[in-house]
Amino acid sequence: MDEKKAIYSVCNDIWSLVKKYGCADLTDEQWEQFVNGDGYALQEKYRKVNRDIELLMRDMFRAVQEYYVRKKGGKSSEE
Repeated sequence: MDEKKAIYSVCNDIWSLVKKYGCADLTDEQWEQFVNGDGYALQEKYRKVNRDIELLMRDMFRAVQEYYVRKKGGKSSEE
């Protein structure tokens, strides 16, 4: 997979997660599936591409995690 296609794929996969889980607060079960199910699956997928793409995916995934944490009213890791 070339770099442009890999980056496009990461963006699509992250967007698919947002569509799947919506923009509301996540329940504890949804959070577990989001992080430990879907998140780890994507990390494994992009680890096979290369380290830079894996790190990009992790950065973008972390940004979405922070969105859900703030949405729920919790403290983000940057506060």
